[in-house]
Amino acid sequence: MAQQLAADGSFAAPGFAAGEYLVSARQTIGPWNVDLGNVGLHVGQFAMPRVEQNAVDLNGNRSGSLFQTLTLQRGTEYTVRFLMSGNWRTNPDVPRRVSVLFGTQRKLYELQRPADWSAQNPQWQVMEGAFTATAAATGLRFSSENPGLPDGALIAGIEVLAPAKAPGPLDAEPIPLPPDLDQYVSDRSKAILLGKALFWDMQVGSDGRTACASCHWHAGADIRTKHTLDPGAPGSQFGHQTALGEALAAKALAGFRGVNVQMTAADYPFHRFANPLVPGDEPGFADRGNPVIASTMEVHGSAGVRKTLFSGIVPGSAIDAGQPVPDEVFNVNGVNVRQVTGRNAPTSINAVFFDRTFWDGRANHYFNGVNPFGDLDPDARVLKADAAGKMQPVRILLSNASLASQAVGPVNSSVEMSWIARSFPEVGRKLLSLRPLALQKVDATDSVLGLWVDSCGQGLDQDKAGYARLIREAFQPVWWSSHEVTSDGYTHMEANFSLFWGLSLMLYQATLVSDQAPYDSFAKGDLNALTPRAKEGLQIFLNEGKCINCHGGPQFAGALVQELRGNNAEHLVEFMAMAVGTAFYDGGFYNIGVRPTAEDIGVGARHPLFGPLSYSRQEQQGRNPDPRTLVRPGNRVAVDGAFKASTLRNIELTGPYMHNGGMKSLEEVVQFYTRGGDFRLTNRQDLDPDVGGIPGLQGNAEKIGAVVEFLRHLTDPRVKYRKAPFDHPELVLPQGTSGVVDGYVRDILYLLPAVGRDGGEPFGSFEDALRTGFPLEQLNQTQVSVPEPAGRLMKPVDGGLVIDVGVPPGGVKPPVPLDPAVEAPIVLEPTVVEPVVVGPAVEQPATAEPATATPALPEPPLP
Repeated sequence: MAQQLAADGSFAAPGFAAGEYLVSARQTIGPWNVDLGNVGLHVGQFAMPRVEQNAVDLNGNRSGSLFQTLTLQRGTEYTVRFLMSGNWRTNPDVPRRVSVLFGTQRKLYELQRPADWSAQNPQWQVMEGAFTATAAATGLRFSSENPGLPDGALIAGIEVLAPAKAPGPLDAEPIPLPPDLDQYVSDRSKAILLGKALFWDMQVGSDGRTACASCHWHAGADIRTKHTLDPGAPGSQFGHQTALGEALAAKALAGFRGVNVQMTAADYPFHRFANPLVPGDEPGFADRGNPVIASTMEVHGSAGVRKTLFSGIVPGSAIDAGQPVPDEVFNVNGVNVRQVTGRNAPTSINAVFFDRTFWDGRANHYFNGVNPFGDLDPDARVLKADAAGKMQPVRILLSNASLASQAVGPVNSSVEMSWIARSFPEVGRKLLSLRPLALQKVDATDSVLGLWVDSCGQGLDQDKAGYARLIREAFQPVWWSSHEVTSDGYTHMEANFSLFWGLSLMLYQATLVSDQAPYDSFAKGDLNALTPRAKEGLQIFLNEGKCINCHGGPQFAGALVQELRGNNAEHLVEFMAMAVGTAFYDGGFYNIGVRPTAEDIGVGARHPLFGPLSYSRQEQQGRNPDPRTLVRPGNRVAVDGAFKASTLRNIELTGPYMHNGGMKSLEEVVQFYTRGGDFRLTNRQDLDPDVGGIPGLQGNAEKIGAVVEFLRHLTDPRVKYRKAPFDHPELVLPQGTSGVVDGYVRDILYLLPAVGRDGGEPFGSFEDALRTGFPLEQLNQTQVSVPEPAGRLMKPVDGGLVIDVGVPPGGVKPPVPLDPAVEAPIVLEPTVVEPVVVGPAVEQPATAEPATATPALPEPPLP
């Protein structure tokens, strides 16, 4: 965030009643001096973008000027930015003009009256200019250039911005966690242990082979190269919401190369020009003499699960029961194969710093304990034991918890991890019947899991670290201790499993902070930590490229909690000059022209029940996520096609790049920004203004290489070598299929070996995997601990496939209905409730560890 140097650029005027105030020469408006003529201070007279802002008419009843002296650094270039409109109550045909004098440098700004101008809609425009300080004390003067008019130009929101500085080290940044976390979590170390086990456990997936880590195994991302294509143009996470949507979807499906495609280096970038270093043609908009030579709407995503309807868990089994549903897209000869996600998987490392997560920000800043949508869902409830041990539904909202909101999304996604219509209580019932990580080897020196490894070397010891025990030890009893079961037969622990899941995964991922990159040493004063070429790249990143404007802070990212909600924070909703005109947009989310906006509108999407994801549109529709901002009906909002500015740390290891996974290398990414994006004119109504190309890099491979060199110095060697806290259990990864065998498609499987705290072989880049082959060992089916989902359980019958569900779980206690009249009030920070000791919870099924179990041996402490 650039440092603001002008005092009271908002003309806040505290204590002033609404009205117009004439301020004459030698009088002041806060730190501003009226040094010529007079000006009019309008308090509450014109609609402003910010609550604290007022407007100044530079013609009070004659032309005037405002002056302030700034303390600056001589020879440094500063940006002066301000809002401008006109007071067109009189002389509506006369343009309004303002001159800005910065030291001895003068710039003139002019506006014509917009057709729909009014005091309620002044059509504010953002003006800015670059000025160089010629002295330490530099005068800044705004003057009317409309002599003789009774009403002149309106100005507001004045900022003087210092040039961007290199961010500090990441370890100086606070880890944003919910301030009321201890009302839920009693032992954070046990919650981290639980979270790591759940994150890496393949038994979580309905197929018994898909973990959260399956899409976040390689430096928190996924570099698989086969069977990774989705047709593209999803419209949004909730389907198509624009007039072009259905036509685009049909076009994408027609151009889809199909399943089981082995990607090669020649397939990238997905949108290619004859010369990648200069601006390219945009058919229908611009002929720049640089034709498009290849383009696809496809997305490089991650393989998930086969399309199957959930029909129940099988206690003690990693594989859920279900009925295959015909998949028109992901099939081989009519037999379902794994679906592929419609967006590329971003890294989970350093994700704890984000205000919202997922590319489109749908994982809310507030965690409601149930789903990703936080405070947008008014009906989300978890169950809390009262003093009598009865379960009562309560609404909770934990701030700084977007990672928890994100964590509860993929688990029951019918593309990513789950059969269709599985619920979190069913996930809980399943996992409480299984030994953690039972299908995977865990290194005895794992920094979190190692002390609890089962004697067989595979999974965790059920008596010491079973899921039920970890929940009881990690969480306050009021969230799991009731003896009741719900009306649909779930225990307290099963019913609240989404709460335990979200918070434990959040706490585990909060440990995945990569703050030991060479850049961190450089930021602490070791000037030799960056090579001379990397230092050159850093300067381009900060200045010529303006990369820091979107990828800021020590995280080199946007939409950060500290950036949006910390001390001296920017706004959740920004009002800025766009590529065309001025508009409101969500801080940290940008349309950069990767693909045409209508193909995927990103944060511009609207949930069918909960409304818009965008803070800007929520403000416009009466919600108030940013109390300092006023977005009125009719104000322009530019959020369609905008995606979160992801972290650049470890970026050399987290390809492919962009939300569509359409670029294989850092060179291609820098070339993209150098030429000014691929769809700059197509997306001009929502385009970020900094995506205009970098003329000094166009055609200059050396400078592009310098930026790439700098980006590689953002890699933490602990991530590259998988050292603690980035060590992990074994993981079996499907990548492509070997054809139809006995009526089902068999996965080709690869093994990511377990590593302990000292790490293992280094990770390479996605481009390395394309050029030299996938880096993991391919497995024979006999080497795999978990059976094929379509093997023992799935059999061809009567022209279709069904799953033998086996014996359903039994022995559940009769349901005890909840009292719908008893419901706690909605609170952002729930009040502390004294833990109620009501004895152990009744756990289902009976194969889970005994509720009263006491370990025979002392339990080892967490490392």
